[in-house]
Amino acid sequence: MTGQLRHIAWIYSIYLTVEGQLPDCHAILCLAPAAQENQKAETGLSRAEIDTFFAALNSEYENLDNEFRKRVCLRDCVMMELLFYHGIEISELLRLEISDYSLKTGILTIRGKRGKERSEYLFSRELRCKIECWIGEHGYFERENEYHNVLFLSKIGKPLSMKMVILVFEKYKVMAGIKKESTPKDLKCSMKRYAREIMMERCS
Repeated sequence: MTGQLRHIAWIYSIYLTVEGQLPDCHAILCLAPAAQENQKAETGLSRAEIDTFFAALNSEYENLDNEFRKRVCLRDCVMMELLFYHGIEISELLRLEISDYSLKTGILTIRGKRGKERSEYLFSRELRCKIECWIGEHGYFERENEYHNVLFLSKIGKPLSMKMVILVFEKYKVMAGIKKESTPKDLKCSMKRYAREIMMERCS
């Protein structure tokens, strides 16, 4: 199994584990030997911090009674989950277009540096549902058709900036009561740590 295929298999096993569909932790551990051997200090946010972060975000969405603000929160949910689940760069997030997501296959095309493309299957059913709902609401943010294909738009219909994404992360970090210094980069680097903590708990 190549390194790339091993990584894909491991990530998929994480989703199955989180959703309770893969109880045999030994199968997961064998897919990620580096996770067993790496004894260095953990990077990213802990499982508890990730859980409280997304709990704050989802609670905000569920409790908003203003439809426009709820649409904005839905956009934020999609962005933060893409960072966490798929570890994409903020710059890649901001390059995404509506046409990059296939409603039929659930595959997202991501453009990296120098236009290099890669495809990622969105394993999370909830994330697929949210991104499809966001695409359905996208028209409320479009202004004069100028940025109609840009996936993530601001309240005034312009492409988001990196600073705006950082501010979104900071907002929900504060709401979640996370005190330690962290950035969206920590969120995007947290998946391995989250998976490792789940595996250690279930295999203990």
